[in-house]
Amino acid sequence: MVMDKLETAMLTFTNKETEEFEFDKCFIDGDSMLYRIAYTTNSDSQAASTFDLALLAVMRDTGSEKGYVAVKGKGNFRYSLTDDYKATRSKSEMDPQVKDRLANLYQYCWDTNCVQSDNCEADDVVSIWATEAEEMGTSFVIAHVDKDIDMVPGWHYNFNKKTLYHTDEDQGHYLLCKQLLTGDASDNIQGIKGVGPKTAEKLLKDVPAEGMLDVVRKAWREKHPREWKEKLQLCFNLIYMRRSFDDFREMTIEEVYGEGNLR
Repeated sequence: MVMDKLETAMLTFTNKETEEFEFDKCFIDGDSMLYRIAYTTNSDSQAASTFDLALLAVMRDTGSEKGYVAVKGKGNFRYSLTDDYKATRSKSEMDPQVKDRLANLYQYCWDTNCVQSDNCEADDVVSIWATEAEEMGTSFVIAHVDKDIDMVPGWHYNFNKKTLYHTDEDQGHYLLCKQLLTGDASDNIQGIKGVGPKTAEKLLKDVPAEGMLDVVRKAWREKHPREWKEKLQLCFNLIYMRRSFDDFREMTIEEVYGEGNLR
């Protein structure tokens, strides 16, 4: 399994400050951490040391024994699905010094103890690690600031707000279905026209987990009668956090959840 390979092939870092641990493993989405550090530091050396200290702080705050950091590598399968994905984000607006510092910070991560995630995003890798840890009965916490990862069942730690919280299977499924209705403006993912967070919450209110995708399908069909299947499948593929390293490709809702069986 991938987790076994991580123990032998990937360099991890160990919490030596804590005597008793709440979690065996801490899976860290490094991308959002790197961007914040690049903007708030003034040199490459300061950025690297700030990153190291931030990782140790996450380990200490969560009471985790071992930490694994995922950062983006080359490519992302989602870009092959549509040219619109994250098209509204403009790197040209980034200050040249910040841009260089960010690039050097990524290189620092690739050269040290971070896992480079090619053809996907760091949060996909974190999601896969969490899935495997759950299957192995390993206690874990996911450290991040990304709302997309909130749909992955397990313990979560927001390292900006310093809050620890838990997402169960039904809550994770609810968050996925909510985003399938609204889309995600920050990543330029189109949801149903005219459906925002409040409308999505109203549509899903009091609906059991096994009925939520039916609500999603019905809403898409009513607003986009001609192309609702294609539009919904694209939205799903862009939002759904992968659970296996074999899943970096186009998938169907039915493939993941089954025909009429949403669990």
